[in-house]
Amino acid sequence: MSTASSKVERASQQVAPGLEALARFGYASKGVVYGTVGVLALSLALGGAGRTTDTRGALLRLQDLPAGSAVLWVLAVGLTGYALWQLLRAILDPEHQGTGARGLVKRAGYLISGVIYLTLTAFSARVAAQGSASRDQNSEAQAASQVLQLPGGQLLLGLAGAVLLAVAGRQFYKAYGARFMMHMAFTDVGARYQNTLKRIGQVGIAARGLLLAIVGIFLLMAAWQNQASIAIGTSEALAWLREQPAGQFLLGAVALGTLFYGVWCVTQAVYRRIKVVG
Repeated sequence: MSTASSKVERASQQVAPGLEALARFGYASKGVVYGTVGVLALSLALGGAGRTTDTRGALLRLQDLPAGSAVLWVLAVGLTGYALWQLLRAILDPEHQGTGARGLVKRAGYLISGVIYLTLTAFSARVAAQGSASRDQNSEAQAASQVLQLPGGQLLLGLAGAVLLAVAGRQFYKAYGARFMMHMAFTDVGARYQNTLKRIGQVGIAARGLLLAIVGIFLLMAAWQNQASIAIGTSEALAWLREQPAGQFLLGAVALGTLFYGVWCVTQAVYRRIKVVG
């Protein structure tokens, strides 16, 4: 272990209880954000007004609530906690994923997740401080356009789509086998309640996997046709589902699944085994 890593681990050991609490708060905050995405999409599927949105859009909607700025500051703290937990999983490897190919891929995923949630934290804080923030529709297409302008941009965009499909496949695998349960500590929960929570986790994780798969497929299409405007994000994926035959049902089912994913995140805040250092 390098000197820098040793220092990080020693510091983590000293503040481990606080980091664990922050990580749990992070799971709960993530659950609120995804739950909001699910509720908004479900309302639309049931005939309500509005439109589909993603995590940033959900934060903007939460800003409209009474004391919305205070809510967003709280979520910013929680999302910071989740980001730090992901970065610790990547750097310190407290879950002992190892340095083999499979372990390194997982830890790279934790690192990417940590960075993504740090950007979401910054967005939440900016909205809370300013009272609003601009959010370009289909910003994913703009990002794809920037990638396509790079040398080998089509290949890079295609690889991003393939990675998302691989992540989606893993989500389906986790949902089908309920492998996520090995990380839970339901010591004081009855078997029936455990089974209910497991089903919620399975549906929620599968719904998230489906959305990732749709976004990944559209990225591959954008790369293949060298057309950035084809790329979409979560909001557009939900809207695309609504446009399909039986679209209201499809949107409602995935929206409910996304809501379940938010509930599962909150469940992890309470029951997940979290070990900050190995």
